[in-house]
Amino acid sequence: MRHIMISPTVHGVDFICRHCGNAESATTSYLNRFRLEGSGKDSATLRCMNCQTAISTPMSTLSALFYHRAS
Repeated sequence: MRHIMISPTVHGVDFICRHCGNAESATTSYLNRFRLEGSGKDSATLRCMNCQTAISTPMSTLSALFYHRAS
């Protein structure tokens, strides 16, 4: 089971941390409760700022808004 869920929406992306319950509905590339870290050409690391839980995710699961923030 993944500890952070990523759900694409019409105007952005929803992030939900199953570990601590932290959630954010991002409509811009600026995140308040999560941090997007670049880790490779085709993947990124998404980290919860509340409990520091992190997952590595393919760039294809993220919205086009976040492509430039992860590199």
